[in-house]
Parts: sequence; C-alpha cells; structure tokens
Amino acid sequence: MLKTVAAFDRIGEENAFAVLARATKLASEGKDIVNLGIGQPDFPTPPHIVEAAVKALKDGHHGYTPATGILPLREAVSKDLNRRFGVEVDPDLVMIVPGGKVTMYAAILLFGEPGVDILYPDPGSRSIAR
Repeated sequence: MLKTVAAFDRIGEENAFAVLARATKLASEGKDIVNLGIGQPDFPTPPHIVEAAVKALKDGHHGYTPATGILPLREAVSKDLNRRFGVEVDPDLVMIVPGGKVTMYAAILLFGEPGVDILYPDPGSRSIAR
C-alpha cells in the first residue's frame, strides 16, 4: 500500500469544488442558482474572445507562456494601472497568474514561516500553512 506523509491526510476536499458540486446538483433540479463559489462564469465566452483565441491558435500561439505571463499583457496591465491610479509599475514587476489560488500560494510561501498563522478565505483549500 502507498504510504503518504501525515500532512496529506489533512487536505480533504477543496471547499470551492464542494460548493460547485452542490450548486450544479441544485441547478440540475431546476433551482435558480447564482454560484459564486468557484469563480467560473455562468455565461458563454463572448464571440470576440472566442475568435481571438482561435486566431491566436492558428497563428501558432499555443503551449506554455513564461511563468510571469506574456510581455504584451504585462505591459497592458502596467499601462492600465498608470491610467487608473497614476502609478508607474514596471511590466517586469507584473505577474499574470491563472487565478487567485496561485497568489495565495505565493503569499503563503513568502510569509508562512513556522509559527505564523495564515488566514485563508473559505471556500478555499482546507490545507492551511502553520
């Protein structure tokens, strides 16, 4: 039998996915549900975004991007921050990530030394660094 470390037993089911499963079940029963649990949109992707994705794929833009995101997007974020807030942010200091969990993970790695309590929003992972 495969033996895992004791900490693995604490992980359990991620609450956001439990909320999604419950909301999906209620919706399949005909209930009118607005699911805010996982952040997944409940509407179709707008046609112009689908077309841009198809064009990007046809133009050979597929596969992994740099870990911090593609430079044109980081530059656009930098310009937007300047336009909206009047701050200068170097695009090299901008990081594009696929969701909030990545930023939470990075924060936990940065500040989660032994003895420090970290509060994690729920729904979220039950695995809390201590």
